[in-house]
Amino acid sequence: MKNLYVHLLNVTALVLLTVFNLFAYLGLNFTPLDEPLTAEYTHLASFYVLLGSFYYLQLQQISRVKFIIIIMIEFCCIYTWALFGEGVLEPLIE
Repeated sequence: MKNLYVHLLNVTALVLLTVFNLFAYLGLNFTPLDEPLTAEYTHLASFYVLLGSFYYLQLQQISRVKFIIIIMIEFCCIYTWALFGEGVLEPLIE
C-alpha cells in the first residue's frame, strides 16, 4: 500500500504515453516517404525504456521528497528527449 501512489502515477503516465505514441505512429504511416522510418520508430519505443527505468528508480525510493525529485527529473528527461531525441537518433541509425 505504501507504493500505491507510485503505481497509480506510472500507470496513468503509461496510458497517456501509449495514446500519444499511437497517434504519432499513425501520423508517421500517413506520410509517404522513400526512406525507412527506423529512427522515428526507435524514438517512439525509447519513451517506454525511459518510463520503465524511472519507474524502477521510483520504487527504490522511500521518502516522498526523493520521489518528487525523481518525477521532476523524469519529466525533464522525457520532455528533452521528445524535443531532440529524433534528431540525435537520425544520423546514428539511418
